[in-house]
Amino acid sequence: MTFLLGIPAALLLFLALAIAIAAAGAGQMYVHRRFSRQDFIAHNEVGGIIIAVAGTLFAVVLGFLTVVVWQEYTQARQVVVSESSAAIDAWHTAVGLPPPVRERVRADMVRYANIMVAREWPAMRRGTFDVDAAMIGMDALDAVGGFEPANMGQSNAQAATLQELGVMHDARQQRIAIIHGGVTWFEWLVLLISATCIICFSWLFGLRNRRVHLLMTSTVVIIVVSTLVLLFELQYPFRSSIGIPPDAWKDAVVHIHEMQAGPMENMKM
Repeated sequence: MTFLLGIPAALLLFLALAIAIAAAGAGQMYVHRRFSRQDFIAHNEVGGIIIAVAGTLFAVVLGFLTVVVWQEYTQARQVVVSESSAAIDAWHTAVGLPPPVRERVRADMVRYANIMVAREWPAMRRGTFDVDAAMIGMDALDAVGGFEPANMGQSNAQAATLQELGVMHDARQQRIAIIHGGVTWFEWLVLLISATCIICFSWLFGLRNRRVHLLMTSTVVIIVVSTLVLLFELQYPFRSSIGIPPDAWKDAVVHIHEMQAGPMENMKM
């Protein structure tokens, strides 16, 4: 699985299609030569009804899993946006905290965002995560929650910052949980068995022009295999080559730097 996830999606699709089309074409040619005396054309009417039923059942299962995986992919993207937005908001709400606490929190948010880009995302491609990121988040929570507010302004800033840090922590836990998700091996087994049956069933039809028959079988293979490869790539939103990039965190780093370089003194760390 790790080896396949390391292959670029376009290359994986090309290799899967090449192997599947070659195997399906060779299988069809073997069946028609092995049973050359059979009248495959006579099977077309009944076979067409059977493959329509079987294809519909396969399409329902494949479509359902694809929709579920796509929803999880979309949810993962929203989790990343929520986490990065919470870090930026914590950096902003820290403006009402005492200078030592504010500088500590803001430094933690900058370090956290940089770690997301430089270390956490590469680690997620390998199916793991960076331990130091959690420690930085806890350091910010300790800084904000460990002091007693001297006035109402500091109390409000403390509550708002703690809320944003909590959102950031929860979003990170959700993101880590998504790393280990994906379609189960049993679901993949059912899909592969079904796909093989649909493709092999195409061999039992008959046409006077064998090249046209091979072209029709290849079309079925292309549709089935392309959808399976898409499902494979989408099932791990942070591990595949078409996975979610750390763009939200890069934008967060740029935003914080812009705030620090601006004219407002209370935005300085």
